Amino acid sequence: MFEVRDARPEDMDDLAEAHIAGWRVGYRGLVADAFLDGDFAEKRRTGWAERGRRIAQGGPEEGLLVLISDGQVIGFAHVGEERTQDGTATGHGELFGFYVHPARWGSGAADVLMGAAQERLRQLGFTDVVLYVFRDNPRARRFYEKAGWSFTGWEGSFDLEGQEIAEVQYRRTV
Repeated sequence: MFEVRDARPEDMDDLAEAHIAGWRVGYRGLVADAFLDGDFAEKRRTGWAERGRRIAQGGPEEGLLVLISDGQVIGFAHVGEERTQDGTATGHGELFGFYVHPARWGSGAADVLMGAAQERLRQLGFTDVVLYVFRDNPRARRFYEKAGWSFTGWEGSFDLEGQEIAEVQYRRTV
C-alpha cells in the first residue's frame, strides 16, 4: 500500500536518500562516476536539509509530494510552473523531479506517485505540462511514455558541473 502526501521537514533525510540512490543507480553510465561517487551525496543531503528548514518556517512547498510505503518515505515528485533559463514563467506546468528509491522500482510505486503528481498539477491550475529527462535514459523514458507523456522533439543539454548531458522534453495534458 502506498500513500502520497505533502512533504514535511522530518521527511528530508529519507528524501535525500531516495534522491541519491535514484541518481546513483539510474544515472550510472550517463553521469560521470567521479560525480556520483564524489561529494554529490553530501551536497544533496545539505540541499534537502535546507528545504526542510524552509518548510518548517512555513515556506511554500505546495508542489513537493512524498511517496510512503510501510511508514517509510521512498520517493518524491516535485511540480510547479515551468520557467525558462532566465526565470520567466511559461504558463505551463512542469514535473521538476520524480524519484522512487531503486529498491522499489517495479513495485507500482511510481505509478501511484505519477498519478498524484499529475493531480497536483491540475490542482495548481495547469493542463499543459512538461518534463525534461536525460536522452540516454531508456528506463525513465519508457516509464514516462507508459504514463502518457509524449516526446516533443525538443533536445538540449544539461550542464552538470562541466559535463554536458543530452536531455529531451516530454509533454502531456493533465
